[in-house]
Amino acid sequence: MPSTRKKTFWLQSVPIHSLLFAVYPIVALLAFNISEVEVSSGFRPLFLSMLMAGFLMLIAYGIYRNWGRAALMTTIVLILFYSYGHVYILLKGVNVDGLYLFRHRTLIPLWLMLATLAVWWASRKSLNITSVTYTLNVIGLFLLIMPVIQLISFSIQSGTSQTEESPVLNLEIGSQPPDIYYIILDGYGRADVLENEFEYDNSAFLNELRDLGFVVADCSQSNYAQTQMSLASSLNFNYIDALSDRFVAGSEDRTGLDALIQHSAARASLEKAGYKTVAFATGFLFTELTDADYFLGPGYSWGQLNEFEALLMETTFARLLQDGNRFGMQTSGSERFRERTLFTLEKVDELSYIPDPKFVFVHLIAPHPPYVFGPTGGPVEPAEAGTTKTQEGAEHYRDQVIYINSRILEVVPKIIANSPTPPIIVIQGDHGPTVPSSRRARMSNLNAYFLPGADTSVYPTITPVNTFRVIFNTYFGQDLELLDNVSLYSEYDDPFNWRVVPNSCKTSE
Repeated sequence: MPSTRKKTFWLQSVPIHSLLFAVYPIVALLAFNISEVEVSSGFRPLFLSMLMAGFLMLIAYGIYRNWGRAALMTTIVLILFYSYGHVYILLKGVNVDGLYLFRHRTLIPLWLMLATLAVWWASRKSLNITSVTYTLNVIGLFLLIMPVIQLISFSIQSGTSQTEESPVLNLEIGSQPPDIYYIILDGYGRADVLENEFEYDNSAFLNELRDLGFVVADCSQSNYAQTQMSLASSLNFNYIDALSDRFVAGSEDRTGLDALIQHSAARASLEKAGYKTVAFATGFLFTELTDADYFLGPGYSWGQLNEFEALLMETTFARLLQDGNRFGMQTSGSERFRERTLFTLEKVDELSYIPDPKFVFVHLIAPHPPYVFGPTGGPVEPAEAGTTKTQEGAEHYRDQVIYINSRILEVVPKIIANSPTPPIIVIQGDHGPTVPSSRRARMSNLNAYFLPGADTSVYPTITPVNTFRVIFNTYFGQDLELLDNVSLYSEYDDPFNWRVVPNSCKTSE
């Protein structure tokens, strides 16, 4: 018994729970999004949160002259601050006859009432501070266990990932090798899907691409339903199960996919042949080739929020500043997508200053949500940025298709005109749009090729896995066998449990 008391004494007497509750929201959000953000993006909010906790505790101590009660007051404030955005997101859609019950105007008074009751409860002289301190310390430690384990596990797996590499090819290049532009338009669906699901006729855009010299694979399907797998497959010109035996049904470990994208066989082969790699910031860790010869993105000052900080802000009481756009703060994650997309579209046709042959990798998060562009490029309200699963979302998806079409038709002719040697350009959806109960729509993607001077091997049902096989065979002296075109659908929570989606598109061939 004395030994047990000794072990638990510090939990009863040292109120560390304020620090724990200051750290937990940031660590938990980092762990949940670890495959898409850098751990370092959480350093600043982590420091500021701990600083805020310390400041609040000093103020509370000045009032109560008791560290245990001061810590309790601080933890109450932290819980209310960090939970507000989560509750708002959860309840904002609740309505009665079109009247939305939970908006800031109703939640703020409710939060003030909760704060008042909590302060009254914590201020009672009869409250057993020792018992409360022990309970909150234990809860805080327990909450941190899982996200900390997730972060450590991800770091270890990322550092020791033993994903098999595709062979690096010895490409044959001439005296004037063509630049290669691989442009991924995230979630861009095939023409018949846009027509049937979104009531949008995309023929004008596709015909203009054809007039420029593109060949459009009218019945293309993606090989995978998720970006990481789709790009890992296409950039290594093989199927995931052939690249590694670690990706098996029941596993959610995607860490090896990031390496397959960032250090792909296509990139390695081209760099070995003398190409320079050019890539752009995307906001998604797995498609940011930060070690490229040229990695381009809009610059951010220290005072601006990074992607993770903007996401964190949405889940806290500070969401009020974001939704109200107070003080001219650029806080919205959607705004960051918008800024990066505009930057890429403005710079991708200006790369002629790079003298060496270039492999240009472009991943635009459009027309995929978040919906940040209207049909003419104007901004979309953050509240409207969402999913294609609703009628409103479908309209925004269609608007974003219209805008990205107009910009692609501006950019591509400039790329062709500015290139000393006619370039290779591939414009491809990594997958199609999300349509309720339609795997076929999700697997039906845009797929267009500009292959100058070539007797094209592109056919209507070609899939992305054969993209670089065609390019390397046609231009670089390779004799790679074209693979069967198979579309493998899986759900996000079981990514490697694939189901074949047959191609029912009608083709003249």
